[in-house]
Amino acid sequence: MKSRIVTPQRARATAPRKPFNHRFSRRAFLGAAGGAAALVPFVPLLSREAEGADGPPKRIITLFSANGTLHERWAPTGGENDFTLPEILAPLAPYQDRLVVLDGLEVIRQGLGDGHQMGMGSLWTGSQLLAGDFMGGDGGFAGYAGHASVDQAIAEVIGATTPYRSLEFGAQTGGANVWTRMCYAGPNQPLPPEDNPQAMFDRLFADIGMDPQGIERLKSERRSVIDLVKGDLESLQSRYGGDDRIKIEAHLDAIRAIETRNEAAVPSCEQPMLDLGFDPFANDNFPQVVQRQIDLMVMALACDLTRVASLQCSASVSGVVFTWLGHSVGHHDLSHLGDDDPTMLDQITAVNTWYADQVLRYLLDRLAAVPEGEGTLLDNTLVVWGNELSRGNSHGNHPVPFVLAGGAGGALQGGRYLDAGQAPHNRMLVSLCQLMDVDVDTFGDNDPGSGGLPGLS
Repeated sequence: MKSRIVTPQRARATAPRKPFNHRFSRRAFLGAAGGAAALVPFVPLLSREAEGADGPPKRIITLFSANGTLHERWAPTGGENDFTLPEILAPLAPYQDRLVVLDGLEVIRQGLGDGHQMGMGSLWTGSQLLAGDFMGGDGGFAGYAGHASVDQAIAEVIGATTPYRSLEFGAQTGGANVWTRMCYAGPNQPLPPEDNPQAMFDRLFADIGMDPQGIERLKSERRSVIDLVKGDLESLQSRYGGDDRIKIEAHLDAIRAIETRNEAAVPSCEQPMLDLGFDPFANDNFPQVVQRQIDLMVMALACDLTRVASLQCSASVSGVVFTWLGHSVGHHDLSHLGDDDPTMLDQITAVNTWYADQVLRYLLDRLAAVPEGEGTLLDNTLVVWGNELSRGNSHGNHPVPFVLAGGAGGALQGGRYLDAGQAPHNRMLVSLCQLMDVDVDTFGDNDPGSGGLPGLS
């Protein structure tokens, strides 16, 4: 079997625009069934909506940067609630009380693939790679991951009522292969990120217009779904008594709350005015691409176009040259220099500090600037920053750095530094689901255990 030759992707077609409420139909909700069976398809959905009916919905963002870090300059010092951020994470100091820094996690590796491949494929899936034709490592030819990613598992629960189940943003991620894909709809089903901010803008906003008419259109689309479900539930009321009738009434109450929320003004939802007139594939434009994608993502969340989003900054084995930091060598090559090389130590520190400052902090600033309910969009969002390796020159898988931020609608207790004690990172994936009200005990196939990380969810 020959290895696949992959060339960088320089241009891509704009993803097709999805019509609003494309998922909803009478068949989808009732399945042409009668009696108690008619409740089955939509009762769980309405239960989830009822949980958030008195406040804004929860959102989740997964964020990726590549090639590991320097643990000695990344790990905080001090205790769980009284810790000092290190050099790399120092830019996040204004949000320290909103952070959970997770140390000690191990990304279990087994089966096919090299370190980068297994790290990237299992980052959000917690799974082994399937057999394929990507050459790498001693494990033969690897393919894509064998499990859905955690963002998609969460989207399955909270993404059904938004125009987009999830949105995958990218910045110079390259062509389709196991090194460049982190989100999966299922086994061997990688989801390509959109690398072009202009294409993402066109997909999300070009045919909407966030003027009063555009906002009314969004409301009208949601109103049609609400009316459909409300009418079906009311027709069922007369057929049932006892517990079933109580459940139906509870769902009708939830729908009435959703109606009220839908009719409220949405002052933070507006069409973003961004300068997108640059080449998104030029190395030196990488910072612009990342931040414009963040701007688009935050507005998509504010407009409730989606509640699940991801941002993939480059890809595993990232070769981005951080020229804006004065570097002349690509990120991956730098990461493979020895631990006694001052260039590696200083420049890998600078790269990861830049990600903390100009990517994660930039994202948190934008989320915190959007008012929502009695707080901000950040209060209702869970942000997770991860990496496919612990350290670049060793291709290490322990401890792999993760930082959680935001409020997750009150579910995430911030201001903590947690040592996971070499727990499988699958346990963190379980906790992410639980923080987002997705009831699971295990996630992926790399960890035979069950439950989340103690104290996290």
